[in-house]
Amino acid sequence: MARPQSLAEVAQIARTHTADFAMALDEFADEFYLDHGNKPAQQARLDAVPETIGDPRMDAWIGAVGEHFAQRWGLRVPPWTQRKEHFALEQPVFSPDSRALRGVLLVESPPAFRSRLLFTRAEPLKRARFPTGVRPASVALEWPEAAPGSGSST
Repeated sequence: MARPQSLAEVAQIARTHTADFAMALDEFADEFYLDHGNKPAQQARLDAVPETIGDPRMDAWIGAVGEHFAQRWGLRVPPWTQRKEHFALEQPVFSPDSRALRGVLLVESPPAFRSRLLFTRAEPLKRARFPTGVRPASVALEWPEAAPGSGSST
């Protein structure tokens, strides 16, 4: 099977082989990153309108990836990412699904994921092909200074 060249192709793969969704999404991210610096090519990968999959979790991921990649890499957010099908989750989904990490994921999740009840790391699509020389997203957690008389010492 050839690597998906657009999110529309990722959705097509997921519609026929749901077990291949994560791999197809990873391979799409690799292709997207190979076009780093070529904004028209990256935009074309996002603009093709995917059919909905019918699985709220996968549809939410497709919408989140389209919106996030556009925002992250300075592209135009495709209008299809705002379809109601891409916001149909009724319960939050944490990725990775670790109770111990939930607080971190709530803070780090990029807006495109958070708005869809998907909670993940600050750079959810970081792969080996992530462009070199580009600083990965991070979330700085700054703690307030202890109030005088609170008993904390620094």
